[in-house]
Amino acid sequence: MSEKLKKKKKVKGVFRIWSEFIPFWLFYKFVRLLPLKVGYAISRQVFKGFFSIDRKHRERTIKHLIHAGVAKDEVEGRAMAFKSFMSFSMLLVEIFKMDQEFSVDKMSVSGSESTIKEALSRDGGNCNVIIVTAHYGNWEVAGTAWATYTGIPMVSVMRPFGNPLIGEYILRSRTSDIHKMVNKSGGIRGLLKALKEKKTIAILADQHAGSNEGMETVFFGQPCRTHTSPALLHLKTGVPIVPMLTRRLDDNFHFEFVVSDLIKYEPTDDKEKDILTVTQMYTTALEKMISQQPEQWLWAHRRWLNIHRKPAVAAPVVSE
Repeated sequence: MSEKLKKKKKVKGVFRIWSEFIPFWLFYKFVRLLPLKVGYAISRQVFKGFFSIDRKHRERTIKHLIHAGVAKDEVEGRAMAFKSFMSFSMLLVEIFKMDQEFSVDKMSVSGSESTIKEALSRDGGNCNVIIVTAHYGNWEVAGTAWATYTGIPMVSVMRPFGNPLIGEYILRSRTSDIHKMVNKSGGIRGLLKALKEKKTIAILADQHAGSNEGMETVFFGQPCRTHTSPALLHLKTGVPIVPMLTRRLDDNFHFEFVVSDLIKYEPTDDKEKDILTVTQMYTTALEKMISQQPEQWLWAHRRWLNIHRKPAVAAPVVSE
């Protein structure tokens, strides 16, 4: 009989876990002792070094910017790639100092007036929504900030960290009494439960999805495969989708929710078409918002199907 070949995930050994964690922990403790702007300055210097020596991610970022039509050539692409690296350097400091610096009064809102009225009013009466967001600006502050701003508890999806010790520290900044996490594996059930309890849920939907998790869509004019779970949840529950980014405004820990129009789609008899339509709707909405200040998006992701991705290879047939 033929058997399916399963790809085993590489599990990090104890030595590697600790060798990664110790410098992370030392940097974490060091940055927490510093004023925010000093932390930014030091992190920028570190990431300038990464930009110089990490050729793989630097070149991938530049090529992605050109591929998406955001940069017209190598020179423009390199300049924007550098800004993207610097944006990520700020995020790292913000994660470390989240509990020291975060205040809902430092959050503002821009974008769709109808979405702000229904889901982001400071006067109460907000509806729970399905947030579809991206690795943009400071996505780590988004969950707690949205829940605090709206007064509606939130549940977000988390992907297990390759290094569990580092993951433990990162998760501290993500969660709070009104913002909980569910594991990506088997997370749909937990998200459905949250929606039934009138909570808001948040899903990052800007990375490549496997064939069993997503559908082919278009992003910045190029083919990609996008996670369909927000579409599935919306079509099943009727809870509206809000495409949203958390944009950094300055170096004083001020951010804004950038929101698009609510997605409220009436299902038809064609389920596959409905899923694809809704998935493309929030993919397009994220693209439009990212394009306003593209340097805050994490361009190193292998997002597209037609660049930096090996063609699928058929599994060999095992004879009986």
